[in-house]
Amino acid sequence: MIFKRLTLALLASALAVSAATAQSDPAPLRIVTSFDIGTMNPAVDGFWMQEFGVAELLMKFYPDGTNQPWLLESLENKDALTWVATVRDGITFQNGKVLDADAVLAVIKRQMAVSDSATGAVPEGTTFVKTGNMEITISTVAPWPELPGILSNEAIFLIYDAEAADAVGDDWTKLTNAGIYTGPYTVTSLTSARLDAERNDSYWNGEPALPGLSVSFVTDPNARILAVQNDEADIALYPPIAARPVVDATPGIHFNTGTTGTGGFLGFMNVNQPPFDDVRVRQALMQTIDYDEIANVVFGGALAEAKGLYNESFPWARQTYVTDPTAAAALLDEAGWLLDGDMRRKDGEALELKVVIYPQQPDLVPLSGALQAQVRKLGIGVKIQSVDDVYAALGKGGVDWDLGISSEGTVSWGVTSPFLTRYLGPAGNRNFASYANPEVHALIAELKVTVDTTRRDEILGRIQDILVSEDPYVFAFNIHKGRVVVNETYAGYEPGFALYHVSPTTAPSPAQ
Repeated sequence: MIFKRLTLALLASALAVSAATAQSDPAPLRIVTSFDIGTMNPAVDGFWMQEFGVAELLMKFYPDGTNQPWLLESLENKDALTWVATVRDGITFQNGKVLDADAVLAVIKRQMAVSDSATGAVPEGTTFVKTGNMEITISTVAPWPELPGILSNEAIFLIYDAEAADAVGDDWTKLTNAGIYTGPYTVTSLTSARLDAERNDSYWNGEPALPGLSVSFVTDPNARILAVQNDEADIALYPPIAARPVVDATPGIHFNTGTTGTGGFLGFMNVNQPPFDDVRVRQALMQTIDYDEIANVVFGGALAEAKGLYNESFPWARQTYVTDPTAAAALLDEAGWLLDGDMRRKDGEALELKVVIYPQQPDLVPLSGALQAQVRKLGIGVKIQSVDDVYAALGKGGVDWDLGISSEGTVSWGVTSPFLTRYLGPAGNRNFASYANPEVHALIAELKVTVDTTRRDEILGRIQDILVSEDPYVFAFNIHKGRVVVNETYAGYEPGFALYHVSPTTAPSPAQ
């Protein structure tokens, strides 16, 4: 009888514990995204892993434009040619191996051997040398101010167990459940349809809030939203803005927007031919555009208003954009484009812009429509052409164009020079109109080797001033925001900045 009472007591206790656990442990998070993760090859597909809480990097990019230590304890710039990186103590890979200087150097060496992104990002002559159990000294032949951003870039030096990666040869399936990363969640399964991960109980930065998560791959944006509506998913990534009215009208699901990001829809003006060979016409276009209307009326606040080329939260951002149709009209008059009825003409030719967009960005349809309406008020016509490959269309041998619109990032994990070099530089492969401003080119060259942040901000500020008041070429129609569709369980979820979708603290957050 005593044994029976004891058994019943233990059973009751076990049930109580189980009930408490069930109450405190939420269900695994279910995400649905448009991109699939092809393999477990860390050098090719590993960058997805940091976005979903599986992998981590030495540094992390923050919304204020700074890069701060993540798996590093510190990163010090000792002099113009020397950085010292100290690895944070007490971190292990999910498989139990210790993360130390040797482990970090192994992954840097491996990435430099197998990744074009890594070899292209590291200046020639740079060395990485172990100078302590947890310390690495990085020496360069010229100042390398963008190292913190390079160490934050998910495609360059994602941290993983290089020895384990080498051991599997090309059979990447063996890395499933191998625990090669350091993040709060460990991959347990990867198929063509989805990734599954479970909590890493030995995680170095506190207990992860979820027991696990799944990431399903669904290319159709409407199907992703329906998955949330039908309780097959909690969060749908990358919903089109056009779906917002329908989502807002549907009970139980929410269209959430997040922190402003690192790019937007950019306009490139063809400075090689009329009318944009006249700087006054370029200035007039930029002052005709109503940036507030585009962000907050056309897109209902799902995009942020462009007040300059960069996200205004970045310290180097200048608020240089002004909407002033009266001043724009005066510039057009001065340039000889005079009103003739409801159109502006010069030497008998109507002022009509040939605008190029592309179907892969459906939001360019309402954007170009808004542009068409705004400039029409000043007597400017717009002819819109949609092309399959916008870069080919704007390049040599492409279509005849005046204004090309493309979604672009202007800051890559805190690094600013790649966009400027590629789109404005003298040898840039996307300098569509062969933009050639000697001062801008000199400033880009100086930016690449300037470590002092005050001077870097001055350089970037001067470039922004030139691109508005002296020699416009590229401008932002808006600044992008992260956006998701969520169910009631995750109604308070805010889209992550810079693709950080899942962190150790991500958890259900019902509407208040």
